[in-house]
Amino acid sequence: MTVSARIFVNEGTFGILDAGEVPIETADWSQSLLVPMAQGAIVLTGINTGHVTVQVDAIPQQGDVDNGGWEENARARLWAPTGGLRVESLVHGAHESLSLLSEAGPGWYEVEIKARGRHFEPDGTNLESAEAYLISAWPSSDTLPPSNTASPSLQADDTEADDQQQRLLRGGAAM
Repeated sequence: MTVSARIFVNEGTFGILDAGEVPIETADWSQSLLVPMAQGAIVLTGINTGHVTVQVDAIPQQGDVDNGGWEENARARLWAPTGGLRVESLVHGAHESLSLLSEAGPGWYEVEIKARGRHFEPDGTNLESAEAYLISAWPSSDTLPPSNTASPSLQADDTEADDQQQRLLRGGAAM
C-alpha cells in the first residue's frame, strides 16, 4: 500500500534511515539523487528548505512501480541492521504516518526512488514545494552482512563529492 506525507527538508536533504542513524562519513556521493551510506541513505532534494511530498511503498518483492510522470530515478541496495528503515526529516525525525520500508526485518533492501520537480526551485525555500518523491523498497536476495571494507566508490578520489560532503558536515547546502 502506498502512503504519502509532507516531509520537512533542511539543507536540501531528507533521509531513508535505519533507527535514525546518519553515518554521513560513509556516504557514497557518486549519485545526485540517492546517497547510500553504511546503513540507510540520504536523499538530495532540489529545494534547500521547505516541504516535499513523499510516497512510500514497501513491497514483498520487486514489481512494477509507477513510472508515470516521474522525471528522475535512482536505485541502491541499503543495509538496515535494526530493520527500522524509515523516511525521516533530518530535523524532525521519522514521519510515523509513512510505512516502515524494512517490513521483513533487519537486512539488505533494494530501494528505488523516483522524483519530479527538483529543478523548479534549486536551492530555494518553499514551505509548499511541488517536489514529489516515490520511494519503493523490497528485501534483497543478499543475506550477508556488509563487509568492513569500504566500497571502491567510497575510496575513489572524487573532489566534487568530497567538497559536497564537507559542506553538509559544516551545515551548508547540498549542490
